[in-house]
Amino acid sequence: MLNELQLIQWLKLGRVAGLGPIKLQRLVECFGSIENAYNALPQELLDTRIVKADMLPKLKKLKDEPETNYLASIRECKAQNIQIITLTDSEYPLKLKRMPYPPLTLFLWGDISLLESRKIAIVGTRHPSEEATKLAYEFSKFFADMGLNIISGGAEGIDTTAHEGALDSKCGKTICVYGTGFFHPFPKQNELLFNEIRKANGLLMSEHLPKFTGSRISFIQRNRITSGLSDALLVCASGERGGSMVQTRTAKEQCIPIFCPALGMNIQPNEGIATAIEKLGAQEIHTPQELLCKLRDRAKSLDVYLEQIA
Repeated sequence: MLNELQLIQWLKLGRVAGLGPIKLQRLVECFGSIENAYNALPQELLDTRIVKADMLPKLKKLKDEPETNYLASIRECKAQNIQIITLTDSEYPLKLKRMPYPPLTLFLWGDISLLESRKIAIVGTRHPSEEATKLAYEFSKFFADMGLNIISGGAEGIDTTAHEGALDSKCGKTICVYGTGFFHPFPKQNELLFNEIRKANGLLMSEHLPKFTGSRISFIQRNRITSGLSDALLVCASGERGGSMVQTRTAKEQCIPIFCPALGMNIQPNEGIATAIEKLGAQEIHTPQELLCKLRDRAKSLDVYLEQIA
């Protein structure tokens, strides 16, 4: 784990446009440590062929920034028992590390052992029908009872119901991925739900400093974490457009198996479901048991799969 100074240096370097996660890791490897990379002379950085000349002014500006705000955020996290894990840490989840563009830093509030657990992501529209809400709740509770942890984004509608189903299970654990920092929960009306997740030994996750208020891009980017950590994605209900369809396409790009209610069940809205089946390879299911059976076929052995999630 990085100390305070190293973490400040990591956070500053991570804000240099063009210096993405792969390049930043290579840069640290070139110099042997984050401190050496951060303190390297401009020509030394250019000689690596990782840092380009147009990055140097931004890097200098970031270095000149006072460390006060970064340090305050780091210490506030410590005071609130929020753990900070960077891409270079051994605790960083392997599934995320294997992604094309993994988060540079994870802020984790709760039980971090859930990062390595078996998980199913459950997502869907913010405006579900009564039937869609019931399906999301029942599937979520069933999977949680089976020992699978439910991961979603804490949004209104299906996300909220998925978290609630998991909390009402005998295990009661779920993971919520924020699109904001922890000190600006969104939506505000779910603040009690987020607190309940943490109190139930669940996990809140964000790739942003606690005071970050969120942006259109940050809510889209969190999708790669939600599906990237999961063994499967269940899309309960979706219109043709919206966040759940963005999430489904992201899962497709990540080669995460996608499931959805069979069209014959007429779970509304289902325009996005039809698209997911036709264009994104989503598999139709009628029951949560059927989803597990399809995962069994994928894993070749249900017994092995259930042993892994026990």
